[in-house]
Amino acid sequence: MSPVSTELGEAGLALEPFYCPFGSAINPQAESIEARCVEWIDRFQVYGNAEQRDRLIATRAAEIYSRALPDADPERVADVAKWLYWGFATDDLLYDNGPTSVSASDFLRVGAVLVRLAEEPRTRFEWEPPYCDALRDLASAVRGHATPAQWVEWGHLARGWFFGMAWDVANAQRGLPPSLNEYLMMRMHTGGIPSFITTLGIASANELPADLSGSMPVRAVIEAWSTLALLLNDLMSYAKELANGDTSSNIVSVIAKERGCSPQQAVPHAYALADRVAALFLALRAQLLSEGEREMRVFIAGLEHTWRGILDWGFSSARYTRGGDPGAPILQSFPGWAQELRDPSLEPLPYPSIAWWWEEIR
Repeated sequence: MSPVSTELGEAGLALEPFYCPFGSAINPQAESIEARCVEWIDRFQVYGNAEQRDRLIATRAAEIYSRALPDADPERVADVAKWLYWGFATDDLLYDNGPTSVSASDFLRVGAVLVRLAEEPRTRFEWEPPYCDALRDLASAVRGHATPAQWVEWGHLARGWFFGMAWDVANAQRGLPPSLNEYLMMRMHTGGIPSFITTLGIASANELPADLSGSMPVRAVIEAWSTLALLLNDLMSYAKELANGDTSSNIVSVIAKERGCSPQQAVPHAYALADRVAALFLALRAQLLSEGEREMRVFIAGLEHTWRGILDWGFSSARYTRGGDPGAPILQSFPGWAQELRDPSLEPLPYPSIAWWWEEIR
């Protein structure tokens, strides 16, 4: 990771240092995990041309899974990492800048097929969007590793992801950004992070007992952590989104619109918001770990590793630092590490769509 940078990126947005209390870790088979994924990308041609292939491979998406799962079986890690590569390819083709990015009805036609394939990869349709055979293959591999309950949850959360994307596309079509309260309600779904959490359990062969996985403190920690992870991603990816001409689905833009300020003036508010959610996550984490179950320790460790991994990977991935093109100038550099949370308060945030999270602290 690069040293602290005080220079503005090409996008002109100065970031602040990031806080993370957990150290770096990475699977010792990270290179072979990535190689398995690249072979799969080429086998199913999850790209339209050589340039798109280079951009997809330059995301190094397997690395975030290798960092999140430092002790897991490399075959399992590679199989779930394909979900992120497929997601990036589909995101770039259809969602961010593609033909369905501003038409909710067109996106729903695509999303319905993709959801059904994620639920049951043996289904077929007269019309299918690109990369469906790749989705069938990765879904079949995930099902081979998952328990029955994990497989059902995978399908539910895939549906939640595409529902969130459709909601986001509808906002773009209307030209009306969401309120901050609405954004915080939906961010975990627009980014699909809950399905990422399920894949962590599948890859690590770890499953919380039903009485724990369905408990409200666990649901709160999943929602809070998912939102935190995507707030960090928003800050990290703002320069890329600005270069692509659309920052409407980014926390910086939502805060700027709500407060009537510039994006740069919104940055400290975004960090403060992320820190409050981080403080909540850390409190719930300590509470859940005190219960002592091995499955809970493995579950929480995956979230800890991913928090750090998002930052270690993201600020070295061309997707965020160079707008996706590995040969382009750097848009955003890593701004360094914060030594503590700016606002460690455990008072609930004043947003009713998420305020219940704080009620789960004992």
